[in-house]
Amino acid sequence: MSERRVMVFTGPVLPISQTFIAAHCAHLKRYQPTLVGISADNGITEFDYPRVIFNAGQKPSFLQRAEFTLGFSRRMARLIAELKPALIHAHFADNAALILPYARAAGIPLVVTLHGYDVAIKMPPFRLRTQIIKARRKAVATQSALVLPVSEYLRERALAHGFSNANLKVHYLGIPIPDAPRVSAQEKAPRIVYAGRLYEKKGIDKVIAAFAEIRRSLPDAELHVVGDGPLRPLVEAAKAEIGGIVSYGALPHAKLLEVMKTGRIFTMPSRDARNGDYEGFGLVLLEAQALGVPVVTSNITGTREAVMDGVTGFCIDPNDPLALARACTALLSDPERCDAMGRAAIAFVRENFDIVRRTAVLEQHYDDVLRSSRMRAAT
Repeated sequence: MSERRVMVFTGPVLPISQTFIAAHCAHLKRYQPTLVGISADNGITEFDYPRVIFNAGQKPSFLQRAEFTLGFSRRMARLIAELKPALIHAHFADNAALILPYARAAGIPLVVTLHGYDVAIKMPPFRLRTQIIKARRKAVATQSALVLPVSEYLRERALAHGFSNANLKVHYLGIPIPDAPRVSAQEKAPRIVYAGRLYEKKGIDKVIAAFAEIRRSLPDAELHVVGDGPLRPLVEAAKAEIGGIVSYGALPHAKLLEVMKTGRIFTMPSRDARNGDYEGFGLVLLEAQALGVPVVTSNITGTREAVMDGVTGFCIDPNDPLALARACTALLSDPERCDAMGRAAIAFVRENFDIVRRTAVLEQHYDDVLRSSRMRAAT
């Protein structure tokens, strides 16, 4: 096995919402990544590193799917033998449960990144995949070489759901730092940008309710919505009822950043969803701040760790549209304060969430895992 080769394992390769996995692979310096996914998703199409799609170009039979899920796929075992990774790094706990038996059979340490929904979401019952993941959950939690929740908030949630403190270590993800100069808020329209899937946990319904209130005091305020999902009809209805709303649907990452730049502020007031889903962190908040755009977000999920409350933005009760409206109105009506927060936001992200630095920390975690593995093998 190569001391510097890591197999990064995930599900679809790669939806637009998972740019963080592409960034993980692209910024590794001392380890050679190969991204292995179960199926194809052409949301992100540019890669600077090897990738393998396990079910590429074919629809697997029920037997093939069952063999893989149960841990008996000779094809996956051969792929791992060919890649010879020193480590397997799975994104999301459910993917870790699927790859765990193959990592154990090959004697390869497994690293797992937890992102949020994968800790406690209620999965559909009576499905083979669901039952297998549930059955292996304790093994993933206790036998993985290292489990990396993306925030302190998520670490506490993981502990409450049976993960072991012995192998649990918070690892904040990072983002590429843009070098484009920020645009003064005084040169922008009084615009709020929201970006995220249009799901309950992201809080788009509260954003719409807050925006109706904002328009009463700031009739020229705008709301630009990037994203798609089951709550899109709510957005479309609000365009006619409230006015001032522009919706884009899902956009490629580069175009999302272009829209984000035009905002005076950015918002994503995430909250716990009824199905157990919640926001582990919120990289989009970092991306907005890196562009000098202050943010208004939730004070009860991992998002509160992605902002300096009162300095680079505001953390509010995500279930209170009036609190959201007040925070947004305060910034929209005070461009100078927006500029001051925007400058602080750029410094905050550069200092704490530069992906080059965060990936160097991740590679040190890899080093530690391999060192521990060698020590165990020697005893």
